[in-house]
Amino acid sequence: MSIIYRSMTKTECERILEIDNTIFINRVWRQKEHSQNRQWIDINWQQDSNFPDGNQTHLAALKETFENGGFAVGAFDKEKLVGFCSINRGLFGKQYKYALLDQLFISNGYRGRGIGKTLFFMTVETAKSWEADKFYICAGSSEDTLAFYISLGCENAKEVNQALFEQDENDIQLEYDFTTMALPLKSERLRITKFYETMAESVHLNSLDEDNRRFVPDEVFETVDDAREIIDTIVHCYSESIAPQIYAVLLYDGTHIGHVQIVPTEEGWEVGYHISKPHTKKGYATEAVKAFLPKIMNYNNITKIYGITHADNIASRKVLENCDFTLTFEGIGEYHELEQQICRYVYSTPNK
Repeated sequence: MSIIYRSMTKTECERILEIDNTIFINRVWRQKEHSQNRQWIDINWQQDSNFPDGNQTHLAALKETFENGGFAVGAFDKEKLVGFCSINRGLFGKQYKYALLDQLFISNGYRGRGIGKTLFFMTVETAKSWEADKFYICAGSSEDTLAFYISLGCENAKEVNQALFEQDENDIQLEYDFTTMALPLKSERLRITKFYETMAESVHLNSLDEDNRRFVPDEVFETVDDAREIIDTIVHCYSESIAPQIYAVLLYDGTHIGHVQIVPTEEGWEVGYHISKPHTKKGYATEAVKAFLPKIMNYNNITKIYGITHADNIASRKVLENCDFTLTFEGIGEYHELEQQICRYVYSTPNK
């Protein structure tokens, strides 16, 4: 099946009614009454083939987008429209220049094939030409919708547009920074993307294994609230040039199994990684580091990176060696603020 992507015109607005919006929504990410934090709430709701706010509402919104100089791109299977993404021309924001990603829908039967991602990044290029810095997105709170935007590297909006927020307070106010490293990074079995608050429970559970307690005790998070706090810190660092850059490692079914990271030190950058106990001994750590390292080094203009591990952590040493790190030191050194027996490795980009 060959999908054709092209810009749409105002005369084609009615064609969005060709899209089948049927979807079953199991969970949504919302605040319960008397709770400060959002959490997953089961709703078990079936959306029919119509658009969620009614066909005429979405049709009118697309016509308004065109009338005000906006842009839409469609995905076509032969002559049938199977997906579209529209963005509005008027920029807004105080610290940043936001363009609103107004609508993005993929027809039932065509989801999970990368069509949404392709449409998203086609509209990024147009918004850049308008001199926008970021997308502003009022994302639906369903699990699949959030997972899609998170996988691309979207974060909670730093500037919340109150008028858009008040249109539907259940929507998640997100942004996509056009300077973000292209995500998700993919390998044969894994996807690597930014952390998001929905991962707090898995961060907590993944951190509790005995190897983590032994070798990296400062990366053990005893409660979900502890994990939520560290995710807030991680996300804040994405916008800093010299700060830890920590990314989530997921299976293709969305299961969060660990992380990869680079951390600035006095000598330069250091790589780190962790795969939760139920998923160890399957080569995931090596696969994640191999997928992550070239991209993150290129994005940050890094030519050399270090790997430091406890000498007794044989599994960690094998990961570094399998990723072409060279052992440069073995002996007593500082490791997590203690003098311990360590191994220090280094990796340099080819021809640098």
